[in-house]
Amino acid sequence: MKLARTDPVKITAFLSRSTDLIAAFLLAAAFATIQALIGGTRLLFSMPAYGLLSLIGLLALFSLGRAKPEPNRFCLVSTVLFFGYILTRALFSPVDYLARPDIYSVLGGLLVYFFVACLFTEAKRRMLLLAFLLALAIVHVSIGAIQFRGGHNFMLIPFLQRYDYGRRASGFYVCPNHLAGLLEVLGVFGLSIFFWSRWPLWAKLLAGYAVCVCYLGVALTGSRGGYLSTIASLVFFAVLSLALLRKASTALFWKVGGPSLIVAAVIGLTAVFLLQESSFLGDRAQRVVDPGNVRIDMWQAAVQQWKLQPAFGTGSGTYLYYGRQFRTERVQDDPVYVHNDYLHLLAEYGVVGFAFFLVFLGSHLRSGWKNFRRLGLKRVSVSSRLLSNAMALQLGAIAAVSAYLVHSFLDFNLHIPANVLLLAFVFGILANAGAQLTPDPVPPERSAIAWRFFLPAIGLVVAVQCVRLLPGEYFTERSRTSLRDDDLPSSVLFAERALAFEHNNPNIYAYLGNARVEQAEDTSDPQTRTSFYLAAIEALTKQRALAPQDKVPAVDLGFAYDELGRFPEAEWMFEQALQLDPKSTSTRGYYQAHLKSWRAGKTASGSGSP
Repeated sequence: MKLARTDPVKITAFLSRSTDLIAAFLLAAAFATIQALIGGTRLLFSMPAYGLLSLIGLLALFSLGRAKPEPNRFCLVSTVLFFGYILTRALFSPVDYLARPDIYSVLGGLLVYFFVACLFTEAKRRMLLLAFLLALAIVHVSIGAIQFRGGHNFMLIPFLQRYDYGRRASGFYVCPNHLAGLLEVLGVFGLSIFFWSRWPLWAKLLAGYAVCVCYLGVALTGSRGGYLSTIASLVFFAVLSLALLRKASTALFWKVGGPSLIVAAVIGLTAVFLLQESSFLGDRAQRVVDPGNVRIDMWQAAVQQWKLQPAFGTGSGTYLYYGRQFRTERVQDDPVYVHNDYLHLLAEYGVVGFAFFLVFLGSHLRSGWKNFRRLGLKRVSVSSRLLSNAMALQLGAIAAVSAYLVHSFLDFNLHIPANVLLLAFVFGILANAGAQLTPDPVPPERSAIAWRFFLPAIGLVVAVQCVRLLPGEYFTERSRTSLRDDDLPSSVLFAERALAFEHNNPNIYAYLGNARVEQAEDTSDPQTRTSFYLAAIEALTKQRALAPQDKVPAVDLGFAYDELGRFPEAEWMFEQALQLDPKSTSTRGYYQAHLKSWRAGKTASGSGSP
């Protein structure tokens, strides 16, 4: 009878441990999936990872009552305040679809953060996940080496394409700067594991190899922001490591400090050798500080945007519009991101959002420093045990945050979903060191269980939204790629299928409208051409209604009206486009082409105005 009474307890404990293990595998799968799919830079390619993370949230229901080390409550409160504000402001942004990347990136990051801070607290499992990510980094760098050697845009997954960055390595990602943002974090974590973990020698050697590959990858990206942030993280790592060694005995100081100096010398000499051997990399390294960089113009545009609504910002995704409106003559490519995460946050979320960010950052750095002191400085001063897995994780996390504090001045890694999830993992470690303070597990308090309920709650929301939005995103992407490949009937078909699931995505109407325009251009029959142009105008008008500040549908509508001989309507559209993007040479060129057509009286049938 006694055994029978304990069986349910054993079964519950077994289920809880099993779900923890499954959740860890799902977390690794989510990281691998989103990194492989170009970092999740399109919503379609981030949703599979978000779906996996939603399962982690739902599985947390089985672990709510498990004894775990408690996270820092101030960290949790600051996280809810900051990201709660971000979600609220994004939901009330002018264009629903432009806000979605921020919304789901935040929700995915919160799932990772609360899982790591509240449930995924064992240092051993955290380090195994980092080992997996380091192995994945080696794959990134291997792909990047092919890209660097060939100077072409090789991608391991054929249906994915990156922008043309020449020889700069980007791995699975679209942009080399984002690969640098990944590798600089994993590199310093690997370095901390190599020096400060309790791993066996063979495992440390493998970690050391991965670290070398990561820093080689940073060099191949040619990312000047990545170079600066890598140096910053290594400086922080060195300072914290020296602080630890000062607490140790002299013998131990030289036992660890000697190899450290050798490794630092090898990394430094290797970097110098690479830069000398490659004129391309050497040139980029010499131009780390470039006063003529157009980023400065983009930053000034962000400041002008912020001045429009200083308190709460102009809303998520709106720099796409205001970056055009306030751009200078030097910036002709569409400025989608500020290339400065701080100014981007300020412009779109205002002083309130920036203040909440500072509280969030400060609380986690404070927690990380307290954890580092307790697990490192104080422990070493009272014992001879220098190595600690939990301490290695804290040291690596602090150094990783320092890397992003620098890199965020120059790039927009925090708008890349894959890197957002990685930083959520880092901040989760800072919020909870994972070291059990008592010899016997203590059941969690009700307040701790309440915090854990964020996981299933967010998981349920994300799961429902993934199921709801995924079909529309899939058919929209198929429409885009079909249009790119000049398969116009398929582009129209997929756009219409997307509209069966989604009506708030302006891109669907853009692809549909442009496909109709190209069908009109490929047709010689005047009546058919006219019908295609009218269909295009209908779709593009709906696009413009969803995104009235976007100059692109105005330009497309202008050309369509020109082809039908409706020149006054075209004039109005081009005037709108010029108001929305006054410094664009291409927009002015489009307007001049419109005036030429109007003077010539060109119509869809090739005759004068009707």
